Amino acid sequence: MKFIFISANQGGGGSEELWVQTAGRLQSKGHAVMALTEWKAGAQRRLQQLESFGVPHRPLDLTGRRAVISKILERMTGGMPRRLRRLQALLKLEQPDLIIFNSGTLVDGIPLLEVIHEGRHPCVVVTHLVSTDNWPDDTLAERIHRTYSQALEACFVSEHNRELFVRQTGRRLPNARIVRNPFLVSVAAIPMPQLGPEMPVKLALPARLHPKTKGHDMLFEALARPEWRERKIQVSLLGNGGCERTLRALCQELQIADKVVFSGHVDDMNAVWREHHALLLPSRHEGLPIALIEAMWAGRAVIATPAGGIPEMIQPGSSGFLATGCDTEALHEVMDRAWSNRDHWEAMGAAGRRLVQERIPADPVKVWTERLLELAAEHGRP
Repeated sequence: MKFIFISANQGGGGSEELWVQTAGRLQSKGHAVMALTEWKAGAQRRLQQLESFGVPHRPLDLTGRRAVISKILERMTGGMPRRLRRLQALLKLEQPDLIIFNSGTLVDGIPLLEVIHEGRHPCVVVTHLVSTDNWPDDTLAERIHRTYSQALEACFVSEHNRELFVRQTGRRLPNARIVRNPFLVSVAAIPMPQLGPEMPVKLALPARLHPKTKGHDMLFEALARPEWRERKIQVSLLGNGGCERTLRALCQELQIADKVVFSGHVDDMNAVWREHHALLLPSRHEGLPIALIEAMWAGRAVIATPAGGIPEMIQPGSSGFLATGCDTEALHEVMDRAWSNRDHWEAMGAAGRRLVQERIPADPVKVWTERLLELAAEHGRP
């Protein structure tokens, strides 16, 4: 069977993990697979991943002088943008049995989805973030609901995101379902490093450096308070992003550079959890963070805001600490509460591990691959 994966995201972050691994799994099973993306900066690692799987990749967008000329022609003719014409022609030529459309947010790539549906191509949509930060107006809400309802399945990564879709579009989706992202840690528990009075408590924050969604600025404001200046604590920021210089400057401005380590992107999350005592997620907006699932599989307590689907995975006081809101004051309070109960972190991590084993399959890629094969067999080309 023939599968085409289309990603409307411009970066190569965690929302690419599920489809990239699934494309590789299908390729290894002998199916014809192609990837079309709008990746720009920071996607080299993903391109290498696709190459290692043997999955051919094509860009969806144009760059440089040709893009400028194309835009001029579009304005002159009032016609379909060139990238949409290219997609339309390619899909007509390839005639895939199933298209998997990957979207970072609800508003990403709606014109691409409309082209897919106009060609009557069987399609599954996966969106990784529905947030109040991107609330559509009536016209856009109607386009979103129409394109998502025309898909064979509209997949969300958390119940919170599925329900927020209803609030933002005014209608439920009969074809909605939940999918789980893969995680990059061992399914075996990772022993927690020792906590000692002379050793710093090490918290891990695996996330791209994007304060608008991940809340790094709130964390820095909390760490700048007098009580935290006296505590032996180190927060490792594990990720890259376009705000790194600003965040480094803010650390210096708030005089907390001794408490924050910029570690960049790290591939070996097993090594991360061998060195860190707990997960810290000060997010403003989330789908369901892969970092949360990885920390729970590793057996680490979680300290987090109630963004997106995070509350669906935490039992407050049993497997972690949940803030009352996504603001600096609530974050400071939950961090303070966690600090006072750090002797219980190991037991809480064990409880979280039991919980994630019940709720998340050990191989989400296998589960989703099997579902896509079922859909392609049922709805693919005769």
